[in-house]
Amino acid sequence: MSSWCRDRVASLGGISGVTMHRYVIGVSLCAVACCAGWRASSAAEWKLSSYLSQTVLYSDNLLLSRQNEISAVGFTTTPQLILERNTPTLTIELDGRFEFSEYIDHSNFNSQDQFVSLDVEKLLSERSTLTMSTDFIRDTTLRSEQDSSDRFLDDSIRFVTFRANPSWTYQLTQLDEISLSGDYRNTSYDSSEKTDFQNYGPTIGYDRRLSELDKITTSLSYLHFDPERKTSRDRLGLLVGYAYEPSERLLVSGQGGASYDLNDGDVGYRARFNLKYLVDDQTSIRALISHDIEPSGDGDLRTRNRASAGVSYRATELTTLGFAVDYTDNIDYGASGSTDEDNDDESRYFSARPSVAWQISEDWNLVAEYRFRHKAFEEDNDSATSNSVFLTLQYQLPTLVGEGF
Repeated sequence: MSSWCRDRVASLGGISGVTMHRYVIGVSLCAVACCAGWRASSAAEWKLSSYLSQTVLYSDNLLLSRQNEISAVGFTTTPQLILERNTPTLTIELDGRFEFSEYIDHSNFNSQDQFVSLDVEKLLSERSTLTMSTDFIRDTTLRSEQDSSDRFLDDSIRFVTFRANPSWTYQLTQLDEISLSGDYRNTSYDSSEKTDFQNYGPTIGYDRRLSELDKITTSLSYLHFDPERKTSRDRLGLLVGYAYEPSERLLVSGQGGASYDLNDGDVGYRARFNLKYLVDDQTSIRALISHDIEPSGDGDLRTRNRASAGVSYRATELTTLGFAVDYTDNIDYGASGSTDEDNDDESRYFSARPSVAWQISEDWNLVAEYRFRHKAFEEDNDSATSNSVFLTLQYQLPTLVGEGF
């Protein structure tokens, strides 16, 4: 690290009460400056993309609450930096997004959120590949839908999540491939209404290619779930599936398997389906369906049935229409071995998001979106609905491209 960067980081650490977003931005800028100052000792290409967006939103039920319905107007300013580095054997992408949100007459919802991800792929040999994906998220439950099918919340709760996913893939033959990966996640909340937790475990995979167009996939995984002040849980999972990819325009895959609880012996099932289809140069379709056991902020392993679908249509060279839907529930169809202990109330969550995007110029984009959300608990016959509109103006700063570092 250069002396200039060391001085800047030291000065940040010496200021009392420096907020986390300033620290993250400062360190990121130092890293970019240091990288730019390194000598071009290898045939590496790098690119720095920068974006700045301003969003205005209105919601008639900001918290999606059944009792504390709050209508509000909010503003979110979002700078984003994406740094990419590519060599013949190494690919690195660092993505940092920083959201500054303020709400009129509801300053208690104001927040400064950070989303940082790092993806690295290293080609060890012609057959061996090593990857690492990490994410740091500092967000609130006001905007996040990670626990969308859990109980109602009457306030915005801050949470911090860190996740790391290393993976190694080795091609045994032209038809056979094995993989070994791990997953670690740690989530903490600034409220006693939620339960801090961490989970981790390895996954072993094996793929057998049937032809150039399709293959069979298998995986065996172990999950250790450790919630704070609650009993930890351990599960084994098995998935066997089929993937069909006749071209770059179409991918269809499906998996099914079993889930076994090592603590109480419950046996359930797992299922996944994925579709990506580029119909033509104008239209694309995606769909995802899953049934599995997932960690939750209530301190339990929850059944999650998820379904999402979206379509994008480029009406003109400058206009794109979009529509997306998401559905989540915690209903244990077929008794999949969910370990819900504190809340057996079945819930459903649904959202629909039509949108229109205009490319005003090469650097400016404008996106208008409407979002409908609905959550219901069947046992208490309790439900809540929210209608929101978003208008986002985004500017792409000049992209920096070079060689070296």
